[in-house]
Amino acid sequence: MSKTHTGADLVANALDQLGVEHVFAIVSIHNMPMLDAINRLGKTKIIDVRHEQAGTHAADGYARATGKLGVMIASTGPGTANTVTGLYEAQYGSSRVLVITGQAETAFYGKGLSYVHEAENQVAMLSSVCRRVESPRHVDQLGSSLCSVINDMYTGRPAPGALEIPIDIQYAPAQPIAIFLPDNDLFSPSEDQLLAVIKRLQASRKTVVVAGGGVISSGASDALLTLAEKLDLPVLTTVDGRGCIPETHRLCVGNYYNSAGIYNAIQDAEVTLAIGTKFAVGVDGQFAAQKPPGDLIQIDIDGNMVGRTHRASIGVIADAKLALEGIISQIDNVDANDSQFNDLVWQARDGVRTAMRARLGPDWPLVMDLIREKLPSDSVFVRDQTISAYNWGNQLFPVLQPRTSINPTSGAIGPGFPMSVGAAIATGKKSLVVHGDGGFMFHATELATCAQYKVPLIVCVFNDSGYGVLRWLQENRFGRINETDLGKVAFATMAESMGVPGVRVGSVSEFESALNQALTVDGPFLIDVDMECFAPMEISVMPKKKVEVDIKS
Repeated sequence: MSKTHTGADLVANALDQLGVEHVFAIVSIHNMPMLDAINRLGKTKIIDVRHEQAGTHAADGYARATGKLGVMIASTGPGTANTVTGLYEAQYGSSRVLVITGQAETAFYGKGLSYVHEAENQVAMLSSVCRRVESPRHVDQLGSSLCSVINDMYTGRPAPGALEIPIDIQYAPAQPIAIFLPDNDLFSPSEDQLLAVIKRLQASRKTVVVAGGGVISSGASDALLTLAEKLDLPVLTTVDGRGCIPETHRLCVGNYYNSAGIYNAIQDAEVTLAIGTKFAVGVDGQFAAQKPPGDLIQIDIDGNMVGRTHRASIGVIADAKLALEGIISQIDNVDANDSQFNDLVWQARDGVRTAMRARLGPDWPLVMDLIREKLPSDSVFVRDQTISAYNWGNQLFPVLQPRTSINPTSGAIGPGFPMSVGAAIATGKKSLVVHGDGGFMFHATELATCAQYKVPLIVCVFNDSGYGVLRWLQENRFGRINETDLGKVAFATMAESMGVPGVRVGSVSEFESALNQALTVDGPFLIDVDMECFAPMEISVMPKKKVEVDIKS
């Protein structure tokens, strides 16, 4: 066996230097050298997924749960095409996911000779969903190409990246490289910006905070909590900012900025301090008109986001943690928030939570409470886009720590399960995913991956025999449903066939028994929740949209 250090060894050593403990992969003739090199080095474990899209979503969940680099190794051509959906979600969610793929050997690349898995426009395809893509044409370019992608992914807003490596370069002798990550001190706020923010906060007695995913990705949770407690500030979060402070904390309003009750309660605010959020406008542009009340102070590491959705009175282009620490270190002689203003916010928060809980009916609040009671506070709680997520998982379920709440930021159906696989593998802790049956079918074959690696994951499939959210929207918008009924699948039986224990439940007591069993199992467990057997919940996803349509035709 040759001891020559190759391009494939360069990749394996780089992953080790980056602290990547797991990579997701599907083996192919176009990536075999890299997988062999990783196994020979013995520092990074390979997780063999069943589909490249699922593997890329798993790498995304891995990155979000830990803040580390998530990696998917794919084959050129069809394998890489399968990763695009996962990279799209990672781009939408500002997640560091690296796809490494093969390519036709350099002597044939771009010649149009139908080389197996030839993909001459693969770089352009990957560039549509990545901020940086590199494709070395000589082994001497491999190290700099990899470093360029990594440096981009770690500079400013986190983003996915991709590297394609022709197969001959993987086999070719290569010089080892050293990996150095960029210093985010480049994104320190200026003194002028800090002084402007501090001056405005000192003059305000009615300030609210809107905290997004940027708070969590920068590790700014402690700094945010310190500032909020110092000034007695209500903290609203986006769905991706959940857990930046414990949702049981007295100052946490939670993911309710887009709730009419909360939005009305904060209208007298003099300042909105927005940190690490894009102010996503949602389906039908429904939140575009919800201007943050008072003067908007917007802090974001990406200057393209500052003032994009709403005009900012003060814009600070900076890392969230560095900005908050700078504010805390200099702000003094500041009065706490007006207590009457805060009381109105607390009353609105409690009222909205009570109303949402009441709409769930008698059964679903108990299911939610059981999960929160029994799931450890540091376990990752993942949701797919499904009725249970919309109606209690994304708002009412208390999230207690950063990086323990994951959902598809893009609104896609299906990523939840593979993202939860990646999160559970990354943390090694029992995780739980709330899923609908329709979305679960996208990646159900990853149950075999869970069984193979004894992934500590509880899969809760809330089974209403169709695309429940879309069915509800169709009924409300068109007065009829179409293409949303899927038939009832025996998911517990499916899981058993792939080596994952599972059970179907039809009551709260049966769910509790299954959850207790799942928490004691060494590895994965599936709970198939037959929603027809539970008392119905009142669905409230988004406002009705008036559509002129002739339903008689």
